[in-house]
Amino acid sequence: MTKNPRDVAQPDATKIREDIQETRQKLGDTVEALAHKADVPARAKEKAHEVLDTTKAKATVAMDKAEHVVDKLPEPAAKRAGALIAAIRQRPGVFLTGTVVTFMVLRRVVRRK
Repeated sequence: MTKNPRDVAQPDATKIREDIQETRQKLGDTVEALAHKADVPARAKEKAHEVLDTTKAKATVAMDKAEHVVDKLPEPAAKRAGALIAAIRQRPGVFLTGTVVTFMVLRRVVRRK
């Protein structure tokens, strides 16, 4: 016996439309994820902002700790340390740059030995 093609259960048109919509949604999510991964400059900026925020938070904690230590120093040392802390708070970027450059120079010197 041969089966009549009309006897085979045909998928419901509504079900097909739902499947198409679900597939489109998944495809759209995949394309969006790939576009985000491919956007290297934007990802680099995001990472830079994260690092900057983390660095600022750590610097604030370090400066607060430094101020507590300055309070325990003798008067002449406390005065100089206080001035240094005030200068760092006014221009933290300059201090950070100087610290990084110093670290890189010292690292090179140590590696050569």
